[in-house]
Amino acid sequence: MSARAAVARARGGPGRRRPSRRACEATVAPEALYVARTMQVLELLAFQPLSAPQVAATLQIHPRTARRLLVRLHAEGYLTRGDDARRLYMPSMRVVALAGQIAAHSPLTVRALPAVARLHEETGGDAHLAVPSYLSALCIVHAGGACGARAHARELVPAHCTATGKALLSWRQRWRDSVLDHPLERHTERTLVDRAALARDTDATRARGYAIDGGEFEEGVRALAAPVFVGGEAVAALGVSGPDVEIEALASRVIMLADELTAAMADGDG
Repeated sequence: MSARAAVARARGGPGRRRPSRRACEATVAPEALYVARTMQVLELLAFQPLSAPQVAATLQIHPRTARRLLVRLHAEGYLTRGDDARRLYMPSMRVVALAGQIAAHSPLTVRALPAVARLHEETGGDAHLAVPSYLSALCIVHAGGACGARAHARELVPAHCTATGKALLSWRQRWRDSVLDHPLERHTERTLVDRAALARDTDATRARGYAIDGGEFEEGVRALAAPVFVGGEAVAALGVSGPDVEIEALASRVIMLADELTAAMADGDG
């Protein structure tokens, strides 16, 4: 699948007639459009370094517009640029530091800390809160071992074979479709790499109310996770993992804590 097709799918999905780009942009103030373009560029470059022509082609914008955005972001220190003939741009550590601050101080993270701490204390397993990130789930709150719950961007894990990732896939249909458009990497003998099988698994997850990882990501490690909603959208997944995790015994507790976090986000207006 081409990068352009991937972007198109992520924005609206197949089989759906949408207004043309020009029609949509005609109703948007120039300042707002510039801000949106800037964020789209940063998001795109988070996954791989690209040249100005590549950014223009993927975002379907004029090459001069792409170059102007990239040059400005580079001048402000948000991007670095390669010195070779390809002139590839990539996010700088300034963006990494900004992302870390956002993850640490967002309302979701702050309100998740007690839930993650309780889940770890009650189960003895590694407890975590994860959010969707392209084809992966990003852990932003973690508690494990002798460490209490901490808010930090800890690690990216595959969405298709982890409990938090599958919980998010199961309640985010368009994201699931986007992930299923890419090859699914096998990590253990239990990893689901067949797209139809994974789609059926996410359907079963929705019916069950929580996602299961029975050694699909790491041999001997079991996990479960439940979705956390803000404004009706599954924005995160609360989960626990470890070699001694008893999925059936803990399922109701994980769901309860996830529901409490959902309620806390609603009470605080997200």
